Amino acid sequence: MPKRLTKGRLIALEGIDGAGKTTQCARLADWLRTQGWLVERLHEPTDGPYGRRIRELARQGRDQIAPEEELGLFLKDREENVRRSILPALERGAVVLLDRYYYSTIAYQGAIGLDPAWIRRENEKFAPPADLLIYLRIPAELARPRIVSQRGGERDLFEREEYLKRVQGLFDAMTDPQLVRIDASQDPERVFEQILAAVRPLLIPA
Repeated sequence: MPKRLTKGRLIALEGIDGAGKTTQCARLADWLRTQGWLVERLHEPTDGPYGRRIRELARQGRDQIAPEEELGLFLKDREENVRRSILPALERGAVVLLDRYYYSTIAYQGAIGLDPAWIRRENEKFAPPADLLIYLRIPAELARPRIVSQRGGERDLFEREEYLKRVQGLFDAMTDPQLVRIDASQDPERVFEQILAAVRPLLIPA
């Protein structure tokens, strides 16, 4: 029987493309399960209808949609994720891991001209803040080669270096009290050690 927390914990892994979020999120989920914890690993955009539309637009080119309309898709996708997955898992006492959350929306949509403070307010009307926000920071000039090696082909707007620098600037400006910054240009083993150091204090029944 998996161990459960009296109150579930929400951990979001954030950073620009190429920072290693998905790899580290998967590794953290595996580690938590080996320690006996109940774990719910999620990602955004989700695999639901709104999330699929967001990924489709990313492939086709974001010039086909107004920034405000795109933000609306993110909000609808997240609202569904909160209602169907995040809150029920927290109520079960699970450790909920999110590979991207509304902090990414603040940074990525803010970097195309929307007001980051307004984006945050719209999300926090329904989305619970993370108990731990892990920001994997890597310079954009180091992230882009990782993206190219992983995906190949022509880069879209999300993957252009100048855009990533603007996104990174918005991540860097975040001052959430639960935010932990980790240098993601380090060896992945060292990155994971620092992630575990940040996570362990949360694994105490509340």
